[in-house]
Amino acid sequence: MLGEKLKTQRMSLGLTQQEVADHLHVSRQTISNWEVGRNFPDIPMIISISDYYGISLDELLKGDEGLMDKMKKDAELVKRTKRRKVFDGVFVGLLVLTIAFTFVVTRIPELADQKLWPMLIVGIVFLFSMVRFFLVIPKEDATSGMQAPLIIPKSFGVGWAINPYHPLGKVLLIGIFVALEVMIYLG
Repeated sequence: MLGEKLKTQRMSLGLTQQEVADHLHVSRQTISNWEVGRNFPDIPMIISISDYYGISLDELLKGDEGLMDKMKKDAELVKRTKRRKVFDGVFVGLLVLTIAFTFVVTRIPELADQKLWPMLIVGIVFLFSMVRFFLVIPKEDATSGMQAPLIIPKSFGVGWAINPYHPLGKVLLIGIFVALEVMIYLG
């Protein structure tokens, strides 16, 4: 629906795809893809198109379910990204405080030989990693959620990870955590 509206409005203004593309600073192929419904422009671009074509956003967007679905997914992605950034900031802050506290405490002779401090740091990193995953990745996510396999690609496609939503993934991750803590304690 949006694609048809874009094409109709462009043609009624007597504009070529290239002229529109030049004005919006995108490729002609991008305009073509929008007009045939292969993909959709993002919100700032929709506003620019609305201004350029001289039609209201309401008129441009009403009735296009595909676009509404894309906008919902984009909004969810923005929320997840914000949550991840806040959580990562808190995590880094807490980790720095824990390391600083450990550094100070290990200077006290009675506490210096205890293996509790490295175990505490590993525990905090593990706990925050798991909580972050469950807060940032929705259960319904096709690539990392409950329906995803045991081994999933990491963020940005760099490396692999164990899926904590997978029942065996939870067991493996807890086993790895316990093994690390035991190695620190015995080492």
